[in-house]
Amino acid sequence: MPPMIAQIKLLPYAFEPSGWLFCDGRILPISENETLFNLLGNTFGGNVDENTFALPDLRAAAPRECRYCISLYGTYGENYYEGVVGETFLSAVSTNPQNLIECTGQSLSTRQHLLLQTYMGTRFGGDGANNFNLPDLRAKVPAKCRYLMAVQGHDPNSPRRDALFVGELMLLPFDMPLQHLRLCHGDRLLTQQNTALYSLLRNRFGGDAQQFALPDLRAAAPPKFNYYISLQGMLPPKS
Repeated sequence: MPPMIAQIKLLPYAFEPSGWLFCDGRILPISENETLFNLLGNTFGGNVDENTFALPDLRAAAPRECRYCISLYGTYGENYYEGVVGETFLSAVSTNPQNLIECTGQSLSTRQHLLLQTYMGTRFGGDGANNFNLPDLRAKVPAKCRYLMAVQGHDPNSPRRDALFVGELMLLPFDMPLQHLRLCHGDRLLTQQNTALYSLLRNRFGGDAQQFALPDLRAAAPPKFNYYISLQGMLPPKS
């Protein structure tokens, strides 16, 4: 996963990967998480006088057997986000790296964002030749959060310098086949051919002795978006 502190991602694991915590509203000590506190403040609870702050509680927003997690470590501010173009995720902070833009329906220049326009097209508006629109997701976000999209980044079909975790989910504004990524439509895979992914998902989303099911996240994705799952990569270390 790209190292960006306070990033919120939907994950299909039954455990917290190392460096990530479930967004379950828990109270944390400021003294042990100063950088994260500087970004979140007491927006979600806690008390500065008691040296505490709270994580967002997104349990009700997560689909079955998935959990929203927040990153404890990494960079932020004006740093470039080393992700995939079109990658979209929740944020609970007011600032963002220069290539991440809040999804408010704004128009972008095709010439300046050609890779994103190539994949996304004009599914959210625009003429295509000169401009195209981002989606307006303000009505879809949990309270005190925003949806950010990487308007510049790696080609989804090219090798990434930062390896994905096996089973990592990615929300993208298109529905085309991608290398090493599979649409989360509840398809079944052979266990013997996908042992690493099976070790993480088991049969929590369905399956039997020979097959296991991917999560079906079609209803969880915003309109004209899809969740993809990584079939390859590193095994996520457990906390």
